[in-house]
Amino acid sequence: MLNAQLITPAAVPTLTAFGLEQALVRFITTLFGGTYRLDNPTLNLAQPDVVPFDPTERAQTLEQKRAPRVVRGRIPRTITGEVAADKLPDTPNIIVQAVSAKVETPSTFVMARILFSAYDENADSQGYQDVLNMIEATAIALTSFGQGALEESFPIVLPLEWKMIEEDVFPHFIGELSAKFELPSARPLPDLAECFIPAEHIEAHLSNPEKT
Repeated sequence: MLNAQLITPAAVPTLTAFGLEQALVRFITTLFGGTYRLDNPTLNLAQPDVVPFDPTERAQTLEQKRAPRVVRGRIPRTITGEVAADKLPDTPNIIVQAVSAKVETPSTFVMARILFSAYDENADSQGYQDVLNMIEATAIALTSFGQGALEESFPIVLPLEWKMIEEDVFPHFIGELSAKFELPSARPLPDLAECFIPAEHIEAHLSNPEKT
């Protein structure tokens, strides 16, 4: 008997957009969950007792820095559909969201949007480089094994696309990566009984004069 304790989400993926989001969160969390640390808004409260005012000295310490928080969720947007940069939560963050899909036979192609945000009070705008580094590290990691499959379940469909969000929200910096993945489409079932008619067979049954 299979030991249920050995079954993990990664071992038994859900081949849906929801499952894809979960897989991306696990993948990116592993990618940035080690020694990668960035500034965050708590720096304001920690100066000068914990971290120095001087940005050069502050860059040399890991105090009040943390790894990016990777979450599934809704990206805050304005009424016109633009990213609401001033409403983004505490940074650094990486937000994963499945935003669109095209269902074909036999595959469904899901577009995932990954939003990166960083925080930096230094006037040299190092936060811009932090976002760029996160985007490129993610893109390289996703394609380092070619057009393989994330968790051996979600094949990547190239190309990837990324862009920087050009909003003046200093000291916040934002970027966006879009990636397409292939999922299996649902397959119609055959007629199980005369009283059960799957949608794709409705026209065939109605056109048959012997059917009532």
